[in-house]
Amino acid sequence: MSDRRSPSPLAERLLSIVLGDGEWTDSILGDLQEEFEIRADRSRHRARLWHAAQIVRLTVRGLAARVRRPRPVVPVPPQPPGDSLMRTLDVEFRYAVRSILRRPAMSAIVILTLGLGLGANAAVFSIVDALILRPFTIHDVDRVTLLSYTKPDDLDKRDSVTAADFLDWKKEKIDVFERFAAFDWWEANIVGRDEPEAVLGFRVSADFFPALGVQLTAGRSFRPEEEIFGQDRRVVIGHGLWQRRFASDPEIVGRAIEINGDKYEVIGIGPAGFDFPTGAQMWAPFAPDATVAANRRGDWLTAIGRLAPGRTLDDAKAQMAVIGERMSREHPDTNRDRKARVYTLSEGMTDAGVGPVLAMWQASALFVLLIACANVANLLLARGAERQREMAVRLAIGASRIRIVREMLLESIVLGLVAVPMAIFLAWGFLKLLVQFMPAKIARFVAGWYEIDVDGRMIFFTIAIGLGAAVIFGLVPALQGSRPRLAESLKDGGRTAAGGVSRLRLRRSLVVGEMALALPLLVASALSVVTVHRFLNGPQGYDADRLLTMRAILSGGRYETPESRRRFAIDAIDKLAALPGAQSAAAINIIPAQGGNWGTSLEIEGVPSDDPNNPPSSDYRTATEGIFATLGVPILKGRAFSDADREGSLPVAIVTESFARRFWPNADPIGKRLKAGNSDWLTVVGVCGDVIHDWFGRRNYPTMYRALRQAPPASVALVVRTPRDPKLLLGDARAALRAVDPAQPLFDLRTMREGLGERTIGLQYIGAIMLVFGGLALVLALIGVYGVMAHMVTQRTHEIGVRMALGATERDVIRLTIGQTGLLTAIGVALGVLLSIALNGAMQAGLLAASSDARIVAGLAVLLSGAALAAGYIPARRAAAIEPTVALRGE
Repeated sequence: MSDRRSPSPLAERLLSIVLGDGEWTDSILGDLQEEFEIRADRSRHRARLWHAAQIVRLTVRGLAARVRRPRPVVPVPPQPPGDSLMRTLDVEFRYAVRSILRRPAMSAIVILTLGLGLGANAAVFSIVDALILRPFTIHDVDRVTLLSYTKPDDLDKRDSVTAADFLDWKKEKIDVFERFAAFDWWEANIVGRDEPEAVLGFRVSADFFPALGVQLTAGRSFRPEEEIFGQDRRVVIGHGLWQRRFASDPEIVGRAIEINGDKYEVIGIGPAGFDFPTGAQMWAPFAPDATVAANRRGDWLTAIGRLAPGRTLDDAKAQMAVIGERMSREHPDTNRDRKARVYTLSEGMTDAGVGPVLAMWQASALFVLLIACANVANLLLARGAERQREMAVRLAIGASRIRIVREMLLESIVLGLVAVPMAIFLAWGFLKLLVQFMPAKIARFVAGWYEIDVDGRMIFFTIAIGLGAAVIFGLVPALQGSRPRLAESLKDGGRTAAGGVSRLRLRRSLVVGEMALALPLLVASALSVVTVHRFLNGPQGYDADRLLTMRAILSGGRYETPESRRRFAIDAIDKLAALPGAQSAAAINIIPAQGGNWGTSLEIEGVPSDDPNNPPSSDYRTATEGIFATLGVPILKGRAFSDADREGSLPVAIVTESFARRFWPNADPIGKRLKAGNSDWLTVVGVCGDVIHDWFGRRNYPTMYRALRQAPPASVALVVRTPRDPKLLLGDARAALRAVDPAQPLFDLRTMREGLGERTIGLQYIGAIMLVFGGLALVLALIGVYGVMAHMVTQRTHEIGVRMALGATERDVIRLTIGQTGLLTAIGVALGVLLSIALNGAMQAGLLAASSDARIVAGLAVLLSGAALAAGYIPARRAAAIEPTVALRGE
């Protein structure tokens, strides 16, 4: 039994003889000692009598038990040290659980606070895991690599290889790869059975499916001889397309279906769930003609390779680097300075913009968790102030500081682990909403989107950060509570009940830290909301309201000639313009907010290129004469296209303001000439306003327009302007285009606003999630302020009573309390402003270079300060309402 000062030492010794020395006896005596100390505050004499009476009562009961049930003495075998430690931990664990249950309200607050912080991190981890770490469900995906062959300034183009370079690679003896393949985007129109349908497909080389380790559900994959141009009319259809359009017909293999006006034999059916590249519904052989096979400038192919057994990613990088350098020497005109690079498939095919966004989410979730930990630490410090006498007594009677720290940390760990199920539940609900509200036609292009869910990895991660958080928020209160300063602790626990000046200083520091972390989160969330609003509703360079859009792919035997494609576009806009309620109609190859892009190399008359092997380029559009009026794009100089700009007339072009500024900065562009790719010389007849084609990378990019009648494209987008709701024209528009060509499928029928919303859906998710993080940070920070100020009022009750007894008014008390709140808030907000400035670069990376606005930072600093003062005002009012006599009598 530990040495300690006892009010009844002889009685305690007698009780120890009766009950036996041990932890049970020590626990009973310790409880009696704690109760004695409490009673001694009121009357030490009565407390001594009570303590002696309890000792006698327990001794009598122990003797009576021995008389009734005598126990034989059984030798106890020696126990190994591990068993003793386990028994000790078991006792301490039970004590921690009882301690938590004794304070259900505070424990519930701690668990809820931790659940929010852990849940936010768990949800973001699940998103990162699905979209970055494991976006593909391909067998042995770590063995599949992606190859690129680009210049140093094109490192973001990780899926770029020319057809000629790929075919040269196939001729090489590249032993580092077991299988080697390539694929290219293929938009296909299926005709027959049901309505015509536009389906996303890919042209793939023969080794495509083996390289990915894919076994088809039925049929076979492609053969090398089917890569020959003219012998490529074969197709493998996706499992979903087979079920949806062909009613899971097992006899479809071997039949012919019409695609793009040609007959294709179905030779296989893909496995369920396989849609690689993301969104693919069918695959046909990559069989380039002689022109495509010799092309070393158009890097639109994606090449993949499966590593051979025993070979590593570093082996592939080394071998491809050697091959790439040799090809650069052999083809200096096109391949000079190009480098062959090898990535893992997950790394290479992940959108470069996803990483910064998810990093910003993870950092935001971590900030929320740190704020939650600060709140919990504040609660535990407040509780430690209440238990300081208990700890002082235990230390005085011989308890070790290590044991007290261990017990308090164990209690924190139990709280952290209990919060894990709530965190997982909150994360599960959030992830379900996240996945559900993403439009299906967008989600199918996001690799790993439907894999976002609760799994073993996420649960393990949540448990790990729960334990880490428990150590973070529990260690400081445990160290504070275990300080072996008996006299000081008893003094702190007497008159002030404050928990000590050092403890109070620490609690204030935690509040300052919460405010400093909350402000950058508020700035990031506000900036994301403002950015998304500007993207959706700000100036686009065109009028996005009251526009109906649709697309058609003109390919295959039905539209092989420029005349057939020209005729479809002209007939279509004539039909659409004649619809009741239609103001105008036009056609263009690429409309804003559609996604995708057409570009072209340029030759500017009178402006020599710095590098003839790498000519300048711009975006390329080909449109009918009514496109600028229909979209609402202003003509700044010269004229728009007219009916006279047709085949056989002078080839003309219209350029954007940014195009003119780049290539003719000090000259009038009207009348200047240029070439686009292999075109004839084009005369510039007008300058139009810049248009934001894509917020993700084509903002006010130099663009040139050609007359569609002079250069009809293989893909057209049709635009109709109406003074009423564009959706009212959907049915009539379908019927009108069916009259032009009943076998031509249309897709993406929607309003321009809907298209803009879908194109920026990722930004909207960023804004919504950042708004949630900002809201959590604000609420938790205000709770922290309120908790500290409320506790300060409680601990200073006697002081406030004295002040009011000496003449202080309610206003004086409120001013005193609010002043302390204002000081903490001012320090925290000032640190938060500095942190916001320091993190500005990370915010820009996660929000498409949307720089922070000083007005936003200042406004949110004022908002946070006002909310904190309001949170502190409630305890201040309570302090002002204290009756001096009650406060003094309470002491």
